[in-house]
Amino acid sequence: MRTSKMLRLRWAVAALALLAAGAMADAPAGASAATRNAVSLQEAFAEAARRVMPATVRVESPQGQGSGVIFDPQGRILTNEHVVAGARELRVRLADGRVFPAKVVGSDRGSDIAVVSVDAGAPLPAAELGDSDAVQVGYWAIAIGNPMGLERSVTVGIVSAIGRHTGATGSATQDFIQTDAAINPGNSGGPLVNILGQVIGINDHIISRTGENSGLGFAVPINTAKSVARQLVATGKVQRSRLGLWFEELTAEQRAALPDLVADTVPVRVSKIEPGSAAEKAGLKEGDLVLGADGHASQGGADLANRIQLTPVGGEVKLAVLRDGQRMEVVAHPEAAPPDPEAMRLGVLLANVTPELAAHIGQPNLHGVVVMRVYEGQLAWRSGVRRGQIITAVNGQATPDVPSFIKQYEKAAQAPEPVKLTVNGETVELKG
Repeated sequence: MRTSKMLRLRWAVAALALLAAGAMADAPAGASAATRNAVSLQEAFAEAARRVMPATVRVESPQGQGSGVIFDPQGRILTNEHVVAGARELRVRLADGRVFPAKVVGSDRGSDIAVVSVDAGAPLPAAELGDSDAVQVGYWAIAIGNPMGLERSVTVGIVSAIGRHTGATGSATQDFIQTDAAINPGNSGGPLVNILGQVIGINDHIISRTGENSGLGFAVPINTAKSVARQLVATGKVQRSRLGLWFEELTAEQRAALPDLVADTVPVRVSKIEPGSAAEKAGLKEGDLVLGADGHASQGGADLANRIQLTPVGGEVKLAVLRDGQRMEVVAHPEAAPPDPEAMRLGVLLANVTPELAAHIGQPNLHGVVVMRVYEGQLAWRSGVRRGQIITAVNGQATPDVPSFIKQYEKAAQAPEPVKLTVNGETVELKG
């Protein structure tokens, strides 16, 4: 694992050196080393954009528009599920201005990834898909897309975090790349790119008080998107896997006390194992510390859960485990996960109300969940729930965070009485 990272680093350094060699000729005569370096970096950004922009498209429907990226010259395009959800017809506008009708090959709300296709009659320029497992905090991040309808816009930032869990429902895959590259409405489905012009993520959503960029953008890792796309192309749907166990995060102090922990590893503790589950059959035990899976160092519970979910049913996942101070490898064979819970079919993306948001709206003691996105045509939309609203209870039972909302909603959805949400202090009855 360290060797492959070193090779990627050397490759990146070599690529930048080549870019610098070409860019120095454009630097003014007698320019300082700092100026020459700045020109070299500028050219690196420009070259990365030039490599990906021909493959960046605009996805249009009567409901709105988003972005996408061609990953197969035969016309297959990655985008977000929420960009195409409920669309009666789709069009794709290519970088050269041509417009084609498009069809949905398959979509997956759990990852918010969809594959659409067009028939252009000839091969199309396809972007190079990178390796999101190689992404590290602090790396450059370039977002390309069509924000506010402004086609093929490019913004630059860094990778702010990896393995980020935004506390959202409507997305079973909680393993986002966080970036401060500007992402706005219309960027959804477009590529997040590294300095070499390789796609490392599919831009997905933001957290903002205004609905516009606030420096908190999130992208689906491209390795997740690739895994989902393979299933969508093959079968039109995604079958998730499970081991039947729960993780809990360690504190910084607990991590620091672990012996010889590999740098950047975020281990998790197995807190519960279902009797008769794949985890129990594999020999995992409560209290085990999981350090990684399939040769990849753990980036936390979200990262591990994602790797397990996207392992083929009956396949093999190799877990690096620390038990009673002894390292070992546990081989598990995931089983099929059950269908999506009712809370996902509600058609909303939720996040916890943060103390900062509560203070901003003048209610510092407020606890609840904020609606980040509503899927048009779904139950919540039909009932009048909209983005930016805050839900504090389900059928009178408080929902101070996303897990409690899911629990209360699942319970309420099984009862014969209508489900009633407390939204911005008012009662909203869900109407099927």
